[in-house]
Amino acid sequence: MISRLSLFFCCLLFSFSINCQTWQLVTEPYPPYFIDNSSKPGWLHEVIIAALKTQKQKATIEHTHWARALKLAKRHKRVAVLGAFYTEQRARNFTYSQSLATAHTVLFKRVDNKVTYTGSLYSLKPYTISKGEDYVVSEEFEHHPELSVTTTGSLIESLLLLKHGRVDLVAGTKEVALYWLENSERLKQAKPTELEIITPYLATQQLHVITEKKHPQGELFQQSLYLGLKAIMASGKLLEILERYELNESEMSHITQLYEQAYSN
Repeated sequence: MISRLSLFFCCLLFSFSINCQTWQLVTEPYPPYFIDNSSKPGWLHEVIIAALKTQKQKATIEHTHWARALKLAKRHKRVAVLGAFYTEQRARNFTYSQSLATAHTVLFKRVDNKVTYTGSLYSLKPYTISKGEDYVVSEEFEHHPELSVTTTGSLIESLLLLKHGRVDLVAGTKEVALYWLENSERLKQAKPTELEIITPYLATQQLHVITEKKHPQGELFQQSLYLGLKAIMASGKLLEILERYELNESEMSHITQLYEQAYSN
């Protein structure tokens, strides 16, 4: 009788501790998905917090450089990294959620600089390209043998190098770069050099939440997030969040279709 009673209280205590704990999450400021702004923190930030709330769980989201975010997760200092692209190498160490958003990786150049890009990465051999440390552009880009690539701490720093003529190109996420070019004070105060996207785009990427495979609570977190996303999809909370942000009809439609495919069953 005592052992059964002890087991009951242990299970009750475990359930209580899980429901009362605060998940520690990490990402890089990655607008419009994650914005280091308490009043409007980004639509994907709000989606993740709302999803966990349906499971009676809280979360804090730390903003830092991307390379540090990955290191914190690898050392089990944070349970999950938000907004990761998929790579085979990263998938060896991390468990991926289903897709939460879509982004496009592109090349930026100065308008006054002639760049010949045929769509083949080999055509970029003459140019110096900057990207953020540990950023993923595309599988082909990451392993290309003839690209001259330098890394910086963030996309903003790469764009600053481009504006000042220290590199020929920047490889990064279109949606994020356009936001920073319009809103970053550092970029607005920099040399008034006009930048443009060159086509074709490098890749279409999906954003995921990743947990280190050996983290003792990684599987539990992924399950809670999945159930929470299903819940906000069914309740209409997802649409309520999206309507707070300036998304056009095409973007709204794409996001809702993505979630219907992943979380409506």
